Amino acid sequence: MKKFFLLATILLFLPSVAFAGIMPQSEMKVGGIGYGCELSYVKKIFGEPLDRQVFSGDGIRTVTWIYSENFSVTARTGMNDDRPEEDLPVVAFSLKDDSLATPGGVTVGMFYNTVVRQWGMGEFLTDYDGRKAYFYTPNDTQVPLVFTFYVSEGKITEISLGTDF
Repeated sequence: MKKFFLLATILLFLPSVAFAGIMPQSEMKVGGIGYGCELSYVKKIFGEPLDRQVFSGDGIRTVTWIYSENFSVTARTGMNDDRPEEDLPVVAFSLKDDSLATPGGVTVGMFYNTVVRQWGMGEFLTDYDGRKAYFYTPNDTQVPLVFTFYVSEGKITEISLGTDF
């Protein structure tokens, strides 16, 4: 639930993140999973999730597939969208271990300077849970994506993707 409130706070400041670090949307993935792919694709790569959470309300339908305490993928659509769960588009993920990497080879546990060398310094928005959060937005799409590296003592502790609601 903390993550939801953090993401909501971040999205409130999204217009102020206009000067955030930028990178191509194609880099905003882990293990081949990124914005817009369907949950069925996630299932082909990772199999059945260990758990799932479903939320329906406020005009949206959200499904989160939990693969471990360190990796989850979220899909979201409108409340009246009756597509099967597996056909819903991915809009967010969270990775807290080094089991997956971005296309450029960045993983949790690496020094954040690796990201800075590839994509420049991200926009620092907040300290969260003793970590700094650095945000990047895509330079090649109008989709309001926020790609975040959480950093503690110079090392990446989490990589996440989120979208505007």
